[in-house]
Amino acid sequence: MMNSLTHSLTHSLTHSLTHSLTHSLTHSLTHSLTHSLTHSLTHSLTHSLTHA
Repeated sequence: MMNSLTHSLTHSLTHSLTHSLTHSLTHSLTHSLTHSLTHSLTHSLTHSLTHA
């Protein structure tokens, strides 16, 4: 009984940890990608407008 309880606890902990790690990684990746894309787009737009 005790063994299965420990097992399910470990399992759910591992699962939630993996889930939150994946979530935060995906979130930060999406955020930095969006940020750098916006930045480079703004930069190239400003550059082409200035040098037009």
